[in-house]
Amino acid sequence: MSDSPSNKRAPGFVWLLGVFAGFAVLGSVLSKVFTNERPDPRAAERSANLAEISKAQNDNLAKMGLEKGKSAARLASSLEVLKKQAPTKSNMVVPGSPTQLKQAATPAPAAAPAAPAPAK
Repeated sequence: MSDSPSNKRAPGFVWLLGVFAGFAVLGSVLSKVFTNERPDPRAAERSANLAEISKAQNDNLAKMGLEKGKSAARLASSLEVLKKQAPTKSNMVVPGSPTQLKQAATPAPAAAPAAPAPAK
């Protein structure tokens, strides 16, 4: 029985995968051994900052009348206010609309005469 070329290369490929896995394990072990988890020297300052910011945000939300889980009523009242407002005319023109086609058909205004050249 003859071996195909792929069967002859299989042990080398497996050996190469083993080498990669070995280096991965070795790197992981060395990383764990030589990496020290240092405490954050500014942890107390950061937590005080977070508490201050959270308190200010909660105060602002309370001032606006928003509470966690109770914003639906506030949004409904805002929606009612928006429904009562009359729509305004927009200056936007949709390409291909009759307004745009009418504007495109009107001739452009005449160009202003060129300014005279300054005297030297």
